[in-house]
Amino acid sequence: MKPIKYILFFLILSINVFASVNLKAPDSFIKGEPYYFDIEVSGSSIKFPKIEKIDNYIVESQGTSKSLQIINGDYNEKLTKRFKIVPSDDFTIPKFKFIIDDKEVYTEEKTVSLRTVNKTNSTNFDLTLIPSKDELYVGEDLVVKLIFKYKRDLQITNLGFEKPHFENFWYKRIENKNDRYEQNGYIVQELDFLLFPQKSGELTVGPLRVDAQMMQSNNSTPFGFFSSVPKVEKIYSNKLSFNVKKLPENTSLIGDFNISASVNKIDIKQGESVSLKLEISGVGNFDDIEDIKLDIPNATVYDNKPDVKTKYSDLGYEGTYTKVFSIIPESSITIPSIKLKYFDKKNKKIVEKSTQEFNIKVEKAEKKQKVVLEKPKETKDLTKEKVVIKENISTEEKIKYFIFGIIATLLILGLYKLVTLQGKEKVSKETPLNKLIKSSKDKNELIKVLIPYLKIDSTLDRLIFECESEKEFKILKKEILTRIKEIKL
Repeated sequence: MKPIKYILFFLILSINVFASVNLKAPDSFIKGEPYYFDIEVSGSSIKFPKIEKIDNYIVESQGTSKSLQIINGDYNEKLTKRFKIVPSDDFTIPKFKFIIDDKEVYTEEKTVSLRTVNKTNSTNFDLTLIPSKDELYVGEDLVVKLIFKYKRDLQITNLGFEKPHFENFWYKRIENKNDRYEQNGYIVQELDFLLFPQKSGELTVGPLRVDAQMMQSNNSTPFGFFSSVPKVEKIYSNKLSFNVKKLPENTSLIGDFNISASVNKIDIKQGESVSLKLEISGVGNFDDIEDIKLDIPNATVYDNKPDVKTKYSDLGYEGTYTKVFSIIPESSITIPSIKLKYFDKKNKKIVEKSTQEFNIKVEKAEKKQKVVLEKPKETKDLTKEKVVIKENISTEEKIKYFIFGIIATLLILGLYKLVTLQGKEKVSKETPLNKLIKSSKDKNELIKVLIPYLKIDSTLDRLIFECESEKEFKILKKEILTRIKEIKL
């Protein structure tokens, strides 16, 4: 037994001797690319710390591997964990405490610096960014063309383009019809991006990166074709710098815009609505137009969401902004002018354009005179005299009348019960409102009937305002009757 005890003792001792912790981390990283580091721990009993953040960057675990090594007859268990972060500036990996074989062991502290990459210079690949301008204003459109080309005879198995992150720019992809072609022995791929700077100052874009995976043969063996292994080559673009200037105060739009408004009628009867259509067109940063609202005294205003359509053309970022308002005035009103202010870059000045005012005349409904029905005065007819005839009823007849009354009461209760049960299955919904709706001959009469019921139900409001649309009258009336039945008006 003693030899076995000695073997176990030396085995445990050998593991303790080889207990260690080792940080494997690169000295630098490239902005926008993930940074990986490994921690290797050796020992018989290992307790890993929780690593969740480093300098406020979230740390993601990428997996764990275990192995058992025998070195010169000594056993050593090794545990390796990989981690990932996506930093944007220099950071420091702090000391981490491990409990190995009931002892505290610390990793070393390491400072990692941001590394600047240069454009890849290669005869096989080229990645270039070409801007349409390098000086512009906040909100002004800018096109950046990305051109990637590679030799046609390269054995490329996969191309990976990292989704660009244009910091401090709002951007969208512009679709091109002929964005892939051959030229001088190269395959050329073009991508266009439309950018809008969101802040002023010196802003930068790039470098961007493309990963090309190629098959490479091992020519050192006679079976080089079968020993081909994939190789990934990273191709970087050039870096762009922009001088972005501020817009004048209280201005967020830049370009050349036109604004107009129209109404469907100016003379209405009380209770009817007016439809106001607002349109903005031109070239500029349409996505920055704020939602336009109307506040008109003595009127109820309903509006929908604006419909914004844009496209990029030779003129620039063209677009239209359309919004419709439904206005129900209580009396004659003036729809005010709507103003639009923007910066005209060509003339270097602020331009303000506005719509016309609309005077809406409301014809008040005539008040109906109340009809008072007077109760006719009673006149005494001297020619007629009331004759009271007293008749004596026997006890037997009283009993008969009593029994007959009970039977009649039971019959009435039975009939009432029957009618009540049938009423639960089918109840007449013919309310005065239903009758008025059904008797409406056109949309104007229908609106007059329904105006008092606005703001009771949002679905009913929508149906009421559809009276101003081209929707078929019979279908609209049916939908309104169905909704009134649902909300029990």
